Amino acid sequence: MKIRIANRQDAPTIASIHSASWQENYHKVLSRHYLENKAPMERMRLWEDRFEQPKHNQQVLLAEIEGNIAGFVCLYADNHPDWGTHLDNLHVRKGYHSMGIGKTLFVEGARWAYEQAPDRGMCLLVNQDNFKAQSFYQKLGGRQVQESNWHAPDGSNVPTYWYVWDHPNKLIEVD
Repeated sequence: MKIRIANRQDAPTIASIHSASWQENYHKVLSRHYLENKAPMERMRLWEDRFEQPKHNQQVLLAEIEGNIAGFVCLYADNHPDWGTHLDNLHVRKGYHSMGIGKTLFVEGARWAYEQAPDRGMCLLVNQDNFKAQSFYQKLGGRQVQESNWHAPDGSNVPTYWYVWDHPNKLIEVD
C-alpha cells in the first residue's frame, strides 16, 4: 500500500468513492433519491472545489494498492476551536474493506495533524446509527464527547456524535 497526497486529477475517483460510501453507509439517514440521483454530482462538485480552491489548512491523502485508489482521508488542521484538527472524511472503497486501509489512512492523517498542530487534538463527526464506524474509532482510542446534528445536503437532520483524540501523537504510536 502506498500513501500519497491527492491532487486535482484524483477528484473524480475521490468523489466516486465518497458517493459510493454514502450509498453503502447512509441509506438509513439520507433519502434514496438523493443518494442515487444527486449525491454523485454534488460530491464531484465538492471535490473539484476543494482542489481548485483548497483551504490553507486542508490535506487529502490517498491509499493506493497496485495503482488503484482504495481510499482517502481529508483533514483540516487546527480547524475546531476546542478539539483541533477536524477529520472531515475517511472512506475506503468497497472491495478494500478489512485490509487495514482505514486504519493506515487514519494514522497517517493523525501524523499530519500532529505535524501541523502538535499541541492540539483531533476530532470528527460520526452518524449515531453508524455503529461500525463508532466501533472503529473507539478501537483507535477515540472518545465520544458530544451529541450533535448534521444538516445533510438532502435537507435531513442526522443525529451525530463528536469523537475526540486529545493527542494525535498517541495515534501514531498505534501504528
